[in-house]
Amino acid sequence: MNRLTVFLLHALSGRLLLELREMNMKINRALHEIRDALEGKVQPISAKRLPLVTICIPTRNEEHFIGQALFAIQRINVYPRYEVIVVDNLSSDRTRDIAKTFGAKIIENTHVGKLGLSRHMCSLEAGGEIIVQIDADTVLTPFILYRTVINLMKQKLGIYHVSHYYYDAYNLAAHYYDKYFRKPYKTTGHFIAYTRELYDYVQFDVNAALATEDYKFGEDVYRRFGSKIFKFDTNETVLVSARGYKRRGLLRELNYLLRET
Repeated sequence: MNRLTVFLLHALSGRLLLELREMNMKINRALHEIRDALEGKVQPISAKRLPLVTICIPTRNEEHFIGQALFAIQRINVYPRYEVIVVDNLSSDRTRDIAKTFGAKIIENTHVGKLGLSRHMCSLEAGGEIIVQIDADTVLTPFILYRTVINLMKQKLGIYHVSHYYYDAYNLAAHYYDKYFRKPYKTTGHFIAYTRELYDYVQFDVNAALATEDYKFGEDVYRRFGSKIFKFDTNETVLVSARGYKRRGLLRELNYLLRET
């Protein structure tokens, strides 16, 4: 059964309306949490002995997005113990300057298009027990880092990743992919959290083709350890831009819809 068939069966049975309701509920919850954080209604986490979290952001000419990603980390996120490392790939715009104004540590990757290398460089530089890879257009929700720490430390996981919704496009395809079609090891760059201990065994492929390094990392971990160390949490979400979704165009989206589940 391909993915389009699943959509059609849900539409005919009325299930699609329930999915739309669930999708809107999750998006609204994320937006309300962000609003409450901005209005000072959410208190920072103050538990003792919290592990340091390193947030890695690879960039190349991201001046239109990097500011909001870093703003969300500083002003929306309630987890207090973190560091931010931006690995910049020869940006010619204001990306590095914007990152510096938010206090991010800047590392230069001079090998154009080597996104896997950027993620690997940050992982090696990270001081945290937990490393979180995000994209430059990711907006973290207030509790996502805290819940990540709880899951990785208490459930003895190696990788924790979460669903995504677009803040600038329609979300039904994203909702269906995350809920019905995504395998636990299909990690994507909008949010991948893993332990430093895991990274000692499996690393990002520094030679991976552009925009494939995130999936390949999850697949390599799966081949080494199986599915037991993964958790894909559909109850948690981050917000991202739909720029990649829009850039792929109609033919790529049709290919996605006709793919087998």
